[in-house]
Amino acid sequence: MRSTWRKYVLSPAIAFVGIYTGGVLQNVCAQLPEQPQAAYKGEAEDLKWQLKQMEESFTRQQEQMKQLTEVATRQQEQIQILKNRIDTMNPQTTTTQTDEAKTPPVSKEDVKQLVENYLSTDEARKKMGINMPAMTTIYTPDEDKFSIGFASANNNYSLGIGFRMQFRAAYKDRNEDIGENDTMNMDVRRARLCFGGNIYSKMTHYYVELDGDSFEVGVRDFYVYWTPLPELNTKLGYFKVPFNQQRMSTSAKLLFQDRSIASEEFDQDRDYGFDIYGKPFDGYLEYHAAMFQGAGEDDEDRGTEDNLDNELMYVFNVRYNPFGTYDTVDESDLKFTEKFKASVAASVVVNPKERDEKLEDTDGLQGVLELSMKYRGFSWHNEYFIRSEEPEHGGNSVDSDGFFSQAGYFVIPKRLEVAARYSYLDRDEDVSDDIGREYSGGINYYFRPGVHRSKLQADFGHYENSDERGREQSGIENQIRLQYQIVF
Repeated sequence: MRSTWRKYVLSPAIAFVGIYTGGVLQNVCAQLPEQPQAAYKGEAEDLKWQLKQMEESFTRQQEQMKQLTEVATRQQEQIQILKNRIDTMNPQTTTTQTDEAKTPPVSKEDVKQLVENYLSTDEARKKMGINMPAMTTIYTPDEDKFSIGFASANNNYSLGIGFRMQFRAAYKDRNEDIGENDTMNMDVRRARLCFGGNIYSKMTHYYVELDGDSFEVGVRDFYVYWTPLPELNTKLGYFKVPFNQQRMSTSAKLLFQDRSIASEEFDQDRDYGFDIYGKPFDGYLEYHAAMFQGAGEDDEDRGTEDNLDNELMYVFNVRYNPFGTYDTVDESDLKFTEKFKASVAASVVVNPKERDEKLEDTDGLQGVLELSMKYRGFSWHNEYFIRSEEPEHGGNSVDSDGFFSQAGYFVIPKRLEVAARYSYLDRDEDVSDDIGREYSGGINYYFRPGVHRSKLQADFGHYENSDERGREQSGIENQIRLQYQIVF
């Protein structure tokens, strides 16, 4: 009975459902629009573009996360440094770190130097939007003279610009027996504008300095020089004669406001010349071999006609630095030298000048011996001069000598300095009453630690002078001076 039902009822029902379903599906398929193959292709390209955009966005996010990680790491290091500094400042704070594991405290000067070093890089300048290359090191006799610098992309051209002023007030108490009254003056002792840098290559340099000391603009220095090797360099133009260290030191970095009376008497100042110089053996040795016009700076005309006797001036200088390179430009130990430094030097001049005036028809010879040292804020410098002058057409020869010794010490490192100096001058050894003496003491305060860019100098000087040749006013003089210097 059950098999008969399956045969005559269930089988036809299944057949009917299959036929009906097939018809419906066929009808539905007939109603669907045809999809062209190009549509599928455009959809694939769109998906690929979206995938590329997502990949690029993911890459940028990864870079940002990396930068954030680096910033977080630096902040953690800075936090640790600050914690260590707090621990060192608070004696009650205890820590489980050993002395070897502690991070040493960082001074403000160190942080400032790190920031300045970073800001001078091309990367920092680009991030700040400064569309010019970072300033390169501009080789000059004294790089601290420059405050603004520009350089080409390849560093073959550069320009440094600097300005310096010294404002001074001075009171002079003069002895009444010389017929001079006391004076109180305020003036601009020095006003200098300088330019320097390199041209054509990193070995060819130039330097120009203008002065307005007397409100009359004049040229102080102008020369070019080549530096192919530390051991061998050349200089050509109008510049300081490389005779004694105190004259070669810039007036911006003197221990006192002016040079000693002995240095003023014997130094050779500036002249037209050619100099071969260098620092072989890693700066343990220095030398100069130079020749100059010898006509002097104060002549109205400085052409070849000034050298009336056709005798040039020759200079030979040698310096030995037993403990390595010695800073002869700065008379103070403002950099607070951690390792003891010393220097010994000797120079000789053939056909020297006297008070920057040429000695005509006179055979002259002059020399100087020097001893200097610096250590942890203490500086000591000494120079001893001798000179011999003999007229070519008969007459008495003149032998002169003089020296000075000065010392400085920073009571507060890189901030407050005390100084003392004694100088002696004998203009003619055959004349008994022809002596000059200087006793000076001073205090220097540096508003910007470690640099001469803003400082205040005060000194007191006692001068005794007798000059039978009439070159100087004889008598006793006391002098008090106050000077402010700014370099920018």
